[in-house]
Amino acid sequence: MCAPLKDGVLENNFYADRMLRWLYRQMDVLSRSKRFGAMLTCAPFARPVQQEALLTVAADAGASEAVLVRSDAAAAVGAGLDLHSPEAKLVVDVGAGKVTATLFTLGRVAAFGHLPYGMDRIDARIQRIVRTEGGYRIGLGSAREIKHTLGTALPEAAPSDIIMHMTGFSLERRRPEAFDVETLPVLHACEEVVREIAGLCAHVVSEAPEELSADLNDSGAVLVGGGAELAGLDKRIGDTLGIPCRIADAPSKCAARGLYDIMQSPEKYDAAILCHSRKGAWR
Repeated sequence: MCAPLKDGVLENNFYADRMLRWLYRQMDVLSRSKRFGAMLTCAPFARPVQQEALLTVAADAGASEAVLVRSDAAAAVGAGLDLHSPEAKLVVDVGAGKVTATLFTLGRVAAFGHLPYGMDRIDARIQRIVRTEGGYRIGLGSAREIKHTLGTALPEAAPSDIIMHMTGFSLERRRPEAFDVETLPVLHACEEVVREIAGLCAHVVSEAPEELSADLNDSGAVLVGGGAELAGLDKRIGDTLGIPCRIADAPSKCAARGLYDIMQSPEKYDAAILCHSRKGAWR
């Protein structure tokens, strides 16, 4: 599977250029306007050279100007959080290629931490387990299906006797075959990544000023990103931190919703802007 991003940052300029050109065509902006701006989310930990590469790709694909927005800030806005409130808010963005935990207050970042990998690591481990222990090759889509069906962030509360029927390619007989997947290996594949996410959240909260950490007893933590839908992840993080934790509505769409809101009033979210190619309509 070819993708322009890996671990939350730009990896392949060619695929990114093709994707943006396709998107511009779908929106018909290339034929309707000679000048248009592009606003994209970007991992907060991306290095300046990576940010510049993303801006260049957006411009080469046809945009006259481009702006990069913190992905965690866009997701927080899309989750309906008021980032300008003095009350601290912890946003945990659980993505396929990266995980970030950010404490926002008064429109600024009070504490931040990240993992340079995301829930794709669980999918890759499930693929490896099925291949080495069962002798079958499966795609990432099948691995994700197994993860969401059998995986959980609360292994001690999960039944261990459930079996899932799947179809894969037998490495021994060189043909597609049906096989069974047991729960226990999937729980083991999930556990290390889930433990790292919970530890990341605990570290960010411990690094924050005490008065802001106290706010979290009321505001709690909010999970965004497609990976937030892993069963029990909200309870696992909430129990680790000792605060309420909830999953945002349609968590995988939070960043897109937030980006739209920021485009309407970019002046309100200056602190969320990472960089821009040229001053223009967005500023």
